[in-house]
Amino acid sequence: MIAPIRQEGACRDIRPGGPRPPASQRSTFNVSALPFLAAALVLLVTGCTPGQIVAHQFLKAPRRFPTLIHPEPRVYFSFPDRVTDTIPVQHATVGEPPVDLAYRLIPPGDYGAGMGVSNLVVRGQSRPIYRFPGHPSKRPLPCRGTVVLLHGYGLDHETLIPWALHLAEKGWLCVPVDLRGHGVSGGDRITFGVLESRDLMGLLDELERRGQIEAPVHVLGVSYGAALALRWSGLDPRVGSVVAITPYDRLGTAVEGLRESYAPWVPPNLTRRAAEAMPGLLDQPPGGLDPIAWVRDRPRPALLVGATADPVAPQTSIEALESASPGSAAMFIPETSHEMAPFRLDLLVDPVAQWLSGSTPPSPSTR
Repeated sequence: MIAPIRQEGACRDIRPGGPRPPASQRSTFNVSALPFLAAALVLLVTGCTPGQIVAHQFLKAPRRFPTLIHPEPRVYFSFPDRVTDTIPVQHATVGEPPVDLAYRLIPPGDYGAGMGVSNLVVRGQSRPIYRFPGHPSKRPLPCRGTVVLLHGYGLDHETLIPWALHLAEKGWLCVPVDLRGHGVSGGDRITFGVLESRDLMGLLDELERRGQIEAPVHVLGVSYGAALALRWSGLDPRVGSVVAITPYDRLGTAVEGLRESYAPWVPPNLTRRAAEAMPGLLDQPPGGLDPIAWVRDRPRPALLVGATADPVAPQTSIEALESASPGSAAMFIPETSHEMAPFRLDLLVDPVAQWLSGSTPPSPSTR
């Protein structure tokens, strides 16, 4: 789980459906355990087939989960409110069925973006807190193109504000998006790429119509957002470079990793049956929600970032995606968890910027 903390206010969690803390301090948390917990409540009430119940819970919009079943965050982050106070949230209606997507436009500029890490003790547990100081841009910079930023499951675009500030300082116009069913975007259901890829194609259409982006257009995604980046880039020729941070290769692998990490009390065969049921619930063939299938069908070179202590997107998953997509490159962050990896900007900003610029991929020594 990840939770935001505001730098100029009290430390509070941001949880879907709950009040948002002041923008100065954010903590971040991943809600990946919520489908298991929600399914357990439904099972107690209805006694329905467990695998089907878990599958349906995974397809429910994460922002609809009640706050009473939210697990404690494992990672916290913060950035100053004053940075985003001058960058309003905008909205666009896209996709079919139509959905309202929220996004911000963070233009190239001097934001004083930095990074620090320390520990935060929460209920006797020591948790890492990644701090990203910054300020409103003091001067504009020439634009090198656009980077669309896609967050992880159960999170929102604010978890990618640190990435947006760092890449904007390198000349990129950044567009962090709240995906369908997340943050303040609409949608009561998510589809693990089926509708989301169409949403993103429609959003790009709308941004072009509004004159709000500059070519070339690239995409950076994290976890669930990384999987969506792989699918979208294979369908939309307007998308250039792809950066996928901790993408899973098969949905079943990711669901089992979530069970192992957040809900070990759930029987493994239950998660297997749930993962097998989800494609059919979305009128997809078996394996139709697996990024490895999308990449094999429509290969696009991508920078694939893995973490060595990640059960959701293990090293074997990253290597499988790399092998299936000629021209891709993989790098691994040692001794880092799935939740921590996206915040290791100290190790990732320069390789990512090089990849977006079309420069030589990271050295194999990063494996």
